Amino acid sequence: IAAIPRDGRSYTPTLFKETTAKLRKLYVPDDVIHHLMEISELAEKAKTSQEDDELLADRAPSKYVDPILGTLMTEPVLLPSSNVIVDRSVIAKHLLSDPIDPFNRQPLQMSDVIPQHDLTNEIMKWRTEEL
Repeated sequence: IAAIPRDGRSYTPTLFKETTAKLRKLYVPDDVIHHLMEISELAEKAKTSQEDDELLADRAPSKYVDPILGTLMTEPVLLPSSNVIVDRSVIAKHLLSDPIDPFNRQPLQMSDVIPQHDLTNEIMKWRTEEL
């Protein structure tokens, strides 16, 4: 669901409303339309959360910000060969196309990264206090 509002090319808040109206004209069952409306609400909540995170990243301590995308980390992991901490989702996307550590060009797999649970908890606490 969180990926829906991130797609700025094709997502707009009115997209689901327009689609729902078209589906009603096609006599699509109400339960399908209701499910689509639920997805729309979840996407809007995700968009609001993402906007909050963008604002938070601007004032977050640098150790809470992913060095690749500049976003507030939610699941920090340590890249063992470069000793750099990045967000799990960011490095996972990177490794899909290029199985190397982006900071030192050494081979890297997702199984190599080390979760940083204490930092995760610290970020979550800070985020809660800031909102």
